Amino acid sequence: MKKHGKTFYFLRHAETTWNQKKLCQGTIDIDLSENGVKEATLLAQKLASFPLECICTSPLTRALRTAQMIHKHHPTVPFKILEELKERNWGHMQGSSSSQMYEFEMHEELNPDFVPPLGIETRTEMKERLKKGLEKAFQIHREPLLVSHGRLFIALCELLEVPLIRQVPNLCLIKFCHDGSSWSCQLLSEDLY
Repeated sequence: MKKHGKTFYFLRHAETTWNQKKLCQGTIDIDLSENGVKEATLLAQKLASFPLECICTSPLTRALRTAQMIHKHHPTVPFKILEELKERNWGHMQGSSSSQMYEFEMHEELNPDFVPPLGIETRTEMKERLKKGLEKAFQIHREPLLVSHGRLFIALCELLEVPLIRQVPNLCLIKFCHDGSSWSCQLLSEDLY
């Protein structure tokens, strides 16, 4: 992957009712919870003075609404919805519990030749889709904010060969930097709260 910019940002969407219930959402279009709206509104206010240059978001409501709240404080920056930033399609497993998903993902991770059942997007397919989304985002601006999903963050770390931060809570803001030879990431959320 080309090293288009030296810096970009990733934000996981605000909380949904399914996050509260610890259910896998995948591409099911779940809206923000009442708490998620409050938290996203608060984060958007805190980011009002943050030097954003461009916002690219998943079309799924939970990410889109989060991005729109931030964009209200940055109305002059480009705002683009990218299909490639959608969460992984888990097919028939969407709606499963976190523990069921953990078992599936561990099996998938430990067995590189594993092919998921029909209807479930493979990790390779997800990373290829994400790569196209990054290319599009970098065409809009060299330092975009990507508002997306938890599994996309994991795929992003794998794609850029960055050590993985396993727990990525809702509204987790992460800065990715390229030093000329490799990518790194830094958790910024702690500085905002």
